[in-house]
Amino acid sequence: MIPGLRQATLDDAAQVADLETARTPDDPRDAETIAYWWSHSWGPEVFTLWVAERDGAVWLFLNMSHTKFEAGDKRFGLIRVRLHPDSWDADIYRRAVATAEEWLLGERAETSVVMVPEKLEHEIAVLTELGYREVRRQKYWELDLVANRDRLLATAERSREAMRVQGVEMLTLDRDDDPEVLSKLFELDLAATNDIPTTVPIPTPTFEQWRAHYFDNPGIRTDRLWLARIGDELAGLSLINFPPRRGIPSTEFTGTSRKHRGRGIARALKYETVAQAIGIGATRVRTDNDSENAPILHLNAEMGYRPVTPMLELHREL
Repeated sequence: MIPGLRQATLDDAAQVADLETARTPDDPRDAETIAYWWSHSWGPEVFTLWVAERDGAVWLFLNMSHTKFEAGDKRFGLIRVRLHPDSWDADIYRRAVATAEEWLLGERAETSVVMVPEKLEHEIAVLTELGYREVRRQKYWELDLVANRDRLLATAERSREAMRVQGVEMLTLDRDDDPEVLSKLFELDLAATNDIPTTVPIPTPTFEQWRAHYFDNPGIRTDRLWLARIGDELAGLSLINFPPRRGIPSTEFTGTSRKHRGRGIARALKYETVAQAIGIGATRVRTDNDSENAPILHLNAEMGYRPVTPMLELHREL
């Protein structure tokens, strides 16, 4: 056990955001967003949060979680080990991973899963030594909205016209007056999410959990959630999460219904969100996609996104 380790509270969110930012300064974290995630679960999730302090500052953060296990499920558990770079010590990191794994074992998890940026080679070296192996990788991309402004806005206008010709209406959620729009959006989101390539199953939320995920989130607004509508049907959605105080705006999700794929709807939606980000004054946006999701990776390249450090998904059987 790590000396001084205790359960985290919402009062620790700001210091954990600072710790996360120090660990990956090119990807700063927002305290309000972290506090939101600590108080909301995505689906039937079990999780715990621990911190250790030194001289009044948080230098270690542990987050362990898993979906509620059902009979016959492969029992995956996720761990986050965040050690402040000023306190880096391979042995302490090793002990922190062991502490997190002990919690997973107590929850009867079978496989420990860690997500770590590829550039954090010192962390990967310890995890590899402990028996973790790469199973998947998530690709991250960044788009320069200043250098690409004119081209992006011009393409967004052409995409709008292409959608108009096809009878596809593009609008933000706050302007949609369909009384059933949220239930339709919920069904569309879940169906599109289930098509994402994954090894660890994505939990299925209830409607109330889903609604809280989108509309309690401080980085999400209804006037920035774009919909594609064909008559009474919702054909697609896309939105960018704008951290309220610190962090890089990033695509929260883009998805289209299977029935309407191949018509350029996802492309048009992505351009709408980016054009709106330019209007708001954002200078860059990020997106992430599984390395096996070829269509969206092709779209990212077309729009001018450039790859940044990928995230490795490492597994170890417990």
